[in-house]
Amino acid sequence: MDIPWWYYAIAAFLGVAGWRVWGKLALGSLVGYAFLILAETVLIRKPFSGQHFNPEFFWSWRQWKIQRNQILTNVIMFAPVGVLTGHLWKWKGLWVAAGLSIVIELLQFITARGLCEFDDVFHNMIGALIGVGIVMVARRMACKHKVERDAVE
Repeated sequence: MDIPWWYYAIAAFLGVAGWRVWGKLALGSLVGYAFLILAETVLIRKPFSGQHFNPEFFWSWRQWKIQRNQILTNVIMFAPVGVLTGHLWKWKGLWVAAGLSIVIELLQFITARGLCEFDDVFHNMIGALIGVGIVMVARRMACKHKVERDAVE
């Protein structure tokens, strides 16, 4: 799906406003990016009739050939969420990512603009875990580098 240009403008506005209000660029970026995720997963979709809830765990894995791109998209889409929340709150940022994912799934169900499913939350959390993991490894490497640099001086 293609997000109209003005959604990007709104995301930029929200990001800058969040940065100015809270004084943290990562938090402003998270707000703007979360809006773009919301746009892609709910706002630009048209309501449809049919099934809107699938409570079955890992149904998409059993249909890997058909669902592969959707699974990977959900993982990749939430990796930046993990990076930003990991930068802000370390491992606790996973709770924020989980909350965002659950809100999206509930909005898809309420607005009839998507399929509310546990698999999407799981795949989103894998992406967020990867993102937070990247931040934590980078922090550890930076700390180790600083200790080594201080020892040389």
